[in-house]
Amino acid sequence: MLAHILIGLALCQQPSEKELFDNYLNSVRPAQMADGSFGGDVVITANILTGMALSPRAYRIDDGPFMRDAVNYILQHQDDDPSWETDQRIGMALVHVHREMYLPTAEKMALRNGKTINDFRAAMLLNIDALRIDALPPTASLKQIANAVANSGLLRTYEITKSTDLNAMAIAKQQAATDYERGVDYLLGSRGESGYWEVFGQPQPGISAMVARAMLGSNRPQVREQAYPVLDWLVSLQREDGSIHDGRVMVYTTSVAIGALIDGQRPADKAIINNAVVFLRAVQTDEGEGYTTEDKFYGGIGYGGDLRPDLSNLQYALQALNEAKVPADDAAFQRAIYFINRSQNHSESNGETYYDKDSDKPARAGNDGGAAYYPGNSPAGYDAQPDGSLVARSYGSMTYALLKCYTFAGVKQDDERVQAAIDWISNHYTLEVNPGFDPLIDPRGGFQGLYYYYQTLAQALNGLQLDSITGVAGKQHDWRSELATKLHDVQLEDGSWINNDAPRWWEGNPDLCTAYALGALKNLR
Repeated sequence: MLAHILIGLALCQQPSEKELFDNYLNSVRPAQMADGSFGGDVVITANILTGMALSPRAYRIDDGPFMRDAVNYILQHQDDDPSWETDQRIGMALVHVHREMYLPTAEKMALRNGKTINDFRAAMLLNIDALRIDALPPTASLKQIANAVANSGLLRTYEITKSTDLNAMAIAKQQAATDYERGVDYLLGSRGESGYWEVFGQPQPGISAMVARAMLGSNRPQVREQAYPVLDWLVSLQREDGSIHDGRVMVYTTSVAIGALIDGQRPADKAIINNAVVFLRAVQTDEGEGYTTEDKFYGGIGYGGDLRPDLSNLQYALQALNEAKVPADDAAFQRAIYFINRSQNHSESNGETYYDKDSDKPARAGNDGGAAYYPGNSPAGYDAQPDGSLVARSYGSMTYALLKCYTFAGVKQDDERVQAAIDWISNHYTLEVNPGFDPLIDPRGGFQGLYYYYQTLAQALNGLQLDSITGVAGKQHDWRSELATKLHDVQLEDGSWINNDAPRWWEGNPDLCTAYALGALKNLR
């Protein structure tokens, strides 16, 4: 069966790096044995773990039983063959799947060879030009595949990149400014007949507000001026309750409209902004609707009127309040903390059990520090626990949204909840996918909401004033340079961006994706 899969892969025409990793790793996943090993071999298992951890999807131990069982296997067999090569493969695999948890174990393994963890790393780098997945023969064995995915992961993770060169960083910054203006030029040319940005032939105020913000961030005065007719239209849409929308997604639209009007800096819009803030306060789920702090949705904000809050709507609303200079100690932010806590997989601060519409099984918080969509619910799926309960899987965009919300609410960076979220990000840092989705369940899951993820990542890390992220094996990531380079690489010739891998959540719309990308670039400055 495996040979047939590999022959099929060999016939594919120039698959991308992501596709190569996904195809090979998914092909070996069914080969995992009941004891958690691959082929009953500790080195093969360690190599596959390394490949998974250093692949574009950045798998970690908390990504499911397939990772956890493999880790448990090599921990149980770490002393079976205490040779130098076996120890360094096991030790570095453990560091890659969760540095903080397994670094002491890896250091002990190095010490018994008279070495350090840096010697392990250096030894693996000597093999970086060995067989890789782009050169595997169709009849490759499991051992060859394991070695190749490990080598390919090491290459993409440890190679000297442009972001480590200061001159290249300056060039990347200049390139990002050029990419920004090219994106704005695309949006200027994509307006509908209405003069605004449309969906199905109808002007869409939320996307138009995001585009207006992008134009107001341009270096060219003549471009900034073209944003003001859009602001006038948004003002005309304000309702008696202060909301700004056309009858749909009222919280999203009101929130981004507030941001656009603030960027416009027109004194006449101050009353409009204040009335919109009143609406966002009113739509929060609290005592006004009969909720108490004991209710799982208390403090949350949803689309507006549907009584089911989520962390995505909440982050947009809290960002709007923050930009409108509402102080962090305001009641709206402090109420929101209840909902934020319950959306985090951090059992120390979230010890409750939730029942959701998607399952009749109870859901409780895990311990990876990341965030779900709302308490007990995650589009990334669930992990079954030995006691029969479920844990809603953490994923990237909501974990960054969680960090944004904690920051807006004045929760300090040294708080254990914030540190737990930063740890999740460190263990899952990647710009290739929206991490947390299992591709064996949904091969395109990790590409869903990718540009939303880029913008939220940039906003969250900028808000925390974090200049770098410590990733696997302690590697430091200058996320600004890396994100600027990533967005440059995927920008289309016409200046737009689009998510061709997963159009869910409207990311098949180039206007929206371009607005997200420009929102991310704006936060790199």
